[in-house]
Amino acid sequence: MKLKKLFTAILIAFIAFTLTACNNKKNSNSNNSYKVKIRNGGNIIFSIDSSPEILNPLYSYDRATMTINNAIFSPLFTIHGEKIDYYLADNITHSKDYLTYTLKLKKNLKWHDGKPLTVDDIVFTMEKIMDKRQNTFLRELFIINNKPITVKKINNDTIEFKLPSIQMAFLNSLSQVSPIPKHVFSEENDIQKSSKNNHPIGSGPFKFKNFNKNKDIVLERFDNYFGGKAHLDSITYKVLKNKNSIDENISSVENHARYIKPKDIKKFKDSEHYNIITFEEGMVDGIILNCIRPNLNKKEVRQAIAYSLNKEGLLKAGYESEKYAQKAYNIFPINTLYYNKNINKYKQNKNMAKDLLKKTNIKNITLSLVYVKSNKPDKNKALVVQKNLKDIGINVELKPLDKDSFIQEIFIDQRKNYDFIFNGYIMGYEPDSYKDIFMTDKQYNTSNYSNKEVDDLWTKASIETDKSKRKYLYKDIQNKIIDDMPIYPIANPKSIIAISKKIGGIKEAKPVPIFMFQDLSKLYIIEN
Repeated sequence: MKLKKLFTAILIAFIAFTLTACNNKKNSNSNNSYKVKIRNGGNIIFSIDSSPEILNPLYSYDRATMTINNAIFSPLFTIHGEKIDYYLADNITHSKDYLTYTLKLKKNLKWHDGKPLTVDDIVFTMEKIMDKRQNTFLRELFIINNKPITVKKINNDTIEFKLPSIQMAFLNSLSQVSPIPKHVFSEENDIQKSSKNNHPIGSGPFKFKNFNKNKDIVLERFDNYFGGKAHLDSITYKVLKNKNSIDENISSVENHARYIKPKDIKKFKDSEHYNIITFEEGMVDGIILNCIRPNLNKKEVRQAIAYSLNKEGLLKAGYESEKYAQKAYNIFPINTLYYNKNINKYKQNKNMAKDLLKKTNIKNITLSLVYVKSNKPDKNKALVVQKNLKDIGINVELKPLDKDSFIQEIFIDQRKNYDFIFNGYIMGYEPDSYKDIFMTDKQYNTSNYSNKEVDDLWTKASIETDKSKRKYLYKDIQNKIIDDMPIYPIANPKSIIAISKKIGGIKEAKPVPIFMFQDLSKLYIIEN
């Protein structure tokens, strides 16, 4: 599934992090004054919540799959803010009219089986992405105004992309492509169902070794990795479907790292084995208001709800404190390009909320709030919402669902049967990505929000080449959507990782949302 508190899993923010060593500094490898000795070799264990669905980057829908594909397959490049970090690509340039992009590959690239990785592999990958029969979610990124881009080999290390019209988010789209080998898949009619995915051949720092479904997956070092041979011999991804097994991890002395929740921090912090890392996740967590439902189809009702809510109470209920999530006021997370901090924050004002309701002449409003019943923080937030809205005369019926029913309700049943829901999204640094949530009839528009003026602004911003004008358009978009209130932002959560004190190279490996570390080749075990 595509949902693990994400509307779309492919648009990821690669952002800077802050290292919080919740232990004595002399034990932290982040302290520059403390020199560590690197021990080459060894294995690190990462915990994941489920087995990967398919080991092919053209079909990475869920967190576990994306995490492991990131270790096996390399991207052309990634984008950090306005800076490009090159991986397989050596550089990329564009024409003055932004319609032609020219990419050069690094020299002497290799696949895990020793075969050369060439421009032919990039052309093949793009052709398969553009092939509708292959059913990859990446295809829509390269259809611009209903026309596909074209891809052409210029020479053995150069490839040209031609756009049918300007799309300023094109680089962001291309950064999400991790090539697959032509010599492996050229004879496959249906790549998604190919048995070749059971033993993937990639170009990342680690190559596939073995996979035990619902148990673990082991990757071993790829010695010809273009970024330099990894320090570790191998990495293991261990599936921990049983939440009670977290206590076993705490007492474990293995070299280990995993995502944790705020409620688990004390357990790991009190342990002798772990440091805690926190960094901005690039997520907006909030309440989605269904704009086509009775009563909620009036903007004033949605605004009244926003003014009635206690953001501090919601944040504490969901995240315990602002140490692990800061208050959100915008549809964009704070790391997004052209983020607008001067926006209506809807500070709690019950009198304002009641006045807005009076103007609508609507009385006896009852709304249903849907959330995943196994998610305790969402249950806590639901109780806060119920109480806050009761204070302004709105009755809230809580509707907890199991995870599968929740997904069915939101993504399959035409989004007509709920009033509001808890959910969040990670869409990345590029503001154009967020139109998939807020533009009329877009795939992830779970609020059923529609505003023709805002739709036009999204379109204008996507083709505006002048940075100052583009910034103004996105500022206008943010103001208008917050005024319409299809989503009430609650928090910008932080990612929290518990990682063994024996593991070094954390900063160099670049902690990132979803798959924990961008470049696993930089991690190492600290010599005792």
